[in-house]
Amino acid sequence: MTQESAPPVSPSVSPLRPPRPGMPLSGVLRWVALGVAALIVVSVLMSSVQVIGPGQIGLKFNKAGSARGLSNTDVVSGYVLVNPLTTEIVTYPRAQQSYSWTKSPTEGSNGDESFTFNTSDQVTLNGDVNFGYQINAEEAPNIYIRFGPDVSVITHNYIRSVVRNAITRQASNYNAGDLLGRQRSQFEDAAQKEVEADLSPLFVVRNFSFIGELRAPEAIVQSINAKFAAQQSAIQAENKVKQSTAEAQQEVAKARGEAQSILLRAQAQAQANKVLAASLTPELVQNKQIEKWNGVLPTVSGGSGSGFLINLPAKAEAAVPVASEAPVKAAKP
Repeated sequence: MTQESAPPVSPSVSPLRPPRPGMPLSGVLRWVALGVAALIVVSVLMSSVQVIGPGQIGLKFNKAGSARGLSNTDVVSGYVLVNPLTTEIVTYPRAQQSYSWTKSPTEGSNGDESFTFNTSDQVTLNGDVNFGYQINAEEAPNIYIRFGPDVSVITHNYIRSVVRNAITRQASNYNAGDLLGRQRSQFEDAAQKEVEADLSPLFVVRNFSFIGELRAPEAIVQSINAKFAAQQSAIQAENKVKQSTAEAQQEVAKARGEAQSILLRAQAQAQANKVLAASLTPELVQNKQIEKWNGVLPTVSGGSGSGFLINLPAKAEAAVPVASEAPVKAAKP
């Protein structure tokens, strides 16, 4: 019995791992290379295409070459194709930026960001300010050249300094009593107008106001309150005087009215009496007496210069004969 010899081993095939049926190694490498190339193309496209949303202001900035700096196309929006190696997109927000600079650590930053300023009478006041502004899209390239891309730096450095200077200058036109009283709104309006003028045309001011009451030294507050109380007392006393004067004037007017009324009535009565007297005649008086006589003679009669009265009975008056005018002769005895 003869021993069979082993088949010869091919030099391209490992005796330990026989070749698997399927795609050759060169095909696999080709597909891997294609996949890597596709990934590179996709990543390049993703980094080359940037989206500028409607709430943003986009600026194209060239980082290399002879045209370094802002592109001729100042403001861009939507889909923008850039070379990530040489070009950068800088964005600013279009929406209003609002910030409150306060003394409280719970608002804004942890430190004291309130404003301190002096009045015309050298009283130191302190207040919190709320401020709102928008970036002017047309001026965005100039803003980038002057201040850079960081909006927070623009807000807390440049804009804050403009607001502080305006408050300081305008406060010097008022005394402490004015700013703690009725002229505070006038002071705020004046400061806002100055801020608007200083920030234009780069930024548009949307809001400027002090938050709450202005803070003053306690001694100043007490002095102002005492002055205000004295003014109120003086006003009340003046009002009482005016009221008393008005009441007295009303009484005088009332008395004058009554006097004029009495005078008018007297004048009317005198005029009436004058008219009545002018209308009386002896015949009219006799006629009135006859109209009022009831036919009864008087019960008491007296002769002219007789010195005595005769009481005549009322019923016998009609039977008494009328005496003749002839003299009565005495009878002879």
